[in-house]
Amino acid sequence: MDNKERHARLYSIGSFAKLTGVTERTLRYYDRQGLLKPSERNAQGHRYYSDTDIMQLQRILTLKYLDFSLDEISVHMSEEDQDFKQILANQYLLLQKKHQQLERVMKTIERMQSIVSKVDKIDRNLLLVFIHHIQHEESQRAWLSELLPEEAVDALFMMDATEEEKLEAESQITSVIVRLLELHRKGKKPTDDEVLLVGKEFIEITQMTLKKIFESLTEEQLERFIEIGEKDMFDPLIFPSNFTKEEQDFLDQLLMHVNELTEQGGKSNEGSRFFSAH
Repeated sequence: MDNKERHARLYSIGSFAKLTGVTERTLRYYDRQGLLKPSERNAQGHRYYSDTDIMQLQRILTLKYLDFSLDEISVHMSEEDQDFKQILANQYLLLQKKHQQLERVMKTIERMQSIVSKVDKIDRNLLLVFIHHIQHEESQRAWLSELLPEEAVDALFMMDATEEEKLEAESQITSVIVRLLELHRKGKKPTDDEVLLVGKEFIEITQMTLKKIFESLTEEQLERFIEIGEKDMFDPLIFPSNFTKEEQDFLDQLLMHVNELTEQGGKSNEGSRFFSAH
């Protein structure tokens, strides 16, 4: 077969799909988008592709490999006078940013998986709120730094703890919250013994976690911070509510009862006030 015959060879869409490893559905889509028009159509409208179309498809697939969108590929294919060296440099910078973003997302997922490792099942919306808190930790720190001294903010976010210690504390708190919400869904009252027992466990865990922040705040600063929570002055975009109104009412009543029992025992219970505030 001479060179002229080779270039005149045509392939049906099925044959072209098998030859290139691209599905017929994708080829039809590329046709509709104007990326890869078949060289010929017969009277019935059937598509036929040539060896030249193979080269065009290879260019498209190469640009896809470089993570260009189809819209970007369409522009690059139609504008031959572009400085593709600069385009590659710009694409490299974009991919670097995407890579960094993917690393942050993967670390967030890994952290969340560790936090919920002790939980059999967790409500999707609550899980997404927890992830939001991880995602916006830096914004939360900046916002709180306007109200609290640096050492208090560092204590709140357990900056001096190891990663393992931080994950363990977060996992314990999450586990207790999920258990409390499950009791609420079962129709348990905040005054039920089972609920109060888990509520006391919740306060004990949070008191250990928050001990350093309480120690770093003056009484006036602590009262001010609790007041902000009680008056719901937290930025809802940075600090979204973890619970529905019914769940929040349930937890507020529970913490009030736990606080009363603790005060009857002669112990201070700042932890319950802190968490009932927000």
